Amino acid sequence: PKWFVVDSKEKNYELIQNKIKKFFGYPCIIKPNDQGSTVGLTVCRGDSEVKEAVILALKYSEHALIEEYIDGYELTVAVFNNHCFPPLQIKPKKGLYDYESKYTQGMSEYEVPANFPEEVLNHLKHQALLAFNAVGAKTYARVDFRLNKKHESYCLEVNTLPGMTGTSLVPKMAKAVGIEFEELIDRIVKLSLE
Repeated sequence: PKWFVVDSKEKNYELIQNKIKKFFGYPCIIKPNDQGSTVGLTVCRGDSEVKEAVILALKYSEHALIEEYIDGYELTVAVFNNHCFPPLQIKPKKGLYDYESKYTQGMSEYEVPANFPEEVLNHLKHQALLAFNAVGAKTYARVDFRLNKKHESYCLEVNTLPGMTGTSLVPKMAKAVGIEFEELIDRIVKLSLE
C-alpha cells in the first residue's frame, strides 16, 4: 500500500491530515512502525481521528506508519525453506484483525487453504517468495497480504519471527499439508542449525 512515516517530533497534525488526503485519503491505517500484534493500530476514517491515532502509535514507537487502507481480505503465506505453505485467510469477527482478534479465542476464523481461485493463491505464493528473498529471510517467515475486491495483492510485511505456538498461523498452514506442530518445530531447529 501507499504509505509515509511521521516521527515523534511531528506535531503539525494538519500537515499530516493534508498528506493523507494528498497521497491516499481515508480510511487509512496509523500504527507504530516497529511493533507487532497490531499494538497501537487505528483505522482512521477522517481528520478528527488523526491526532489521537498518531499519539497512540507514538506511545509504542519513535515513528508512526501511516498507510493506505486496502478494503478486502486478510491473507498470509508461510514460507518454509524457500517453499510456500497454502495461503491462509483470516476472518476476524470484528472486521479488523487487531490484538483482541488475534489473541481471544473465537474472535477470528481461519481458512486454509484460502477459498480463492488457484491463480490468486499461486500469485500470493510467488509474491511471498519474492518478499522472503528480498529481505534476506532464512529458514522460515510469514508474509502478510491484503487482497482487494479485484483480487489485487498488497504485501504488508514479512514477519521473520512469526508466532510459533500451537494456535499460531504458521502451524495452521503447516498442518494443512500434514505437518504437525512438533514436527514443524523440529524441522525449523534442524534447518536453523545447517
